[in-house]
Amino acid sequence: MGMLMEFKATCPVDGTTFTYMSTPSYSVFGRALDGLPHGSWIFPLRLPQCPACRFPATFRDLESVERTRAQALIASEAWTEAGEETPYWRLNLAEVALGRATDWTRIDRMLQATWECYGDPARYGRYAAQLGQAMDEIAADLKPEKAEACVVHQVFVANVERQAGDFKRAAARLDQIDAARAVDAGMDERIALTRGLIANGSRRQQFLDR
Repeated sequence: MGMLMEFKATCPVDGTTFTYMSTPSYSVFGRALDGLPHGSWIFPLRLPQCPACRFPATFRDLESVERTRAQALIASEAWTEAGEETPYWRLNLAEVALGRATDWTRIDRMLQATWECYGDPARYGRYAAQLGQAMDEIAADLKPEKAEACVVHQVFVANVERQAGDFKRAAARLDQIDAARAVDAGMDERIALTRGLIANGSRRQQFLDR
């Protein structure tokens, strides 16, 4: 396990200072079919959040325009409602509001949010559906430029959908994948394993040591 340490953080919006527990280093031994790492620490990594407004303290100094956007977000009904969501889901909302989000960061944050809610079927299913929709919206544009990364993420998302019980959608996503474009990532094996789990109606998580 990594060494547990106390760290200090400052909210980039209202200046609130607080402490949180984390580790300065960790090791990753492999990943689940849905992308969740397994290793010497807890994943996804815990996010420091302001105890007053729940804004992520992962941001450094905000530009004046960004601070105004962050303040508007915190005062919004959407942020109040997001208080019931997971930290990575809120991080995605914050990055979008600040104008820092990209197609990749949106998918990554939403994917990490699914890892936070294992054991909560209703929330997991909702996150899985929204993640799948977001992936569908950007996949066509990503394929030509970053074909391998797109394949990797499509497999991750297909497994999230499978674990949510949406086997039909997960199978259809795999059918869109050209695994030959991601040979170096070993996606052929991951795709085969995923297809087998879908065929068996399995919603279990499976890890690989790489």
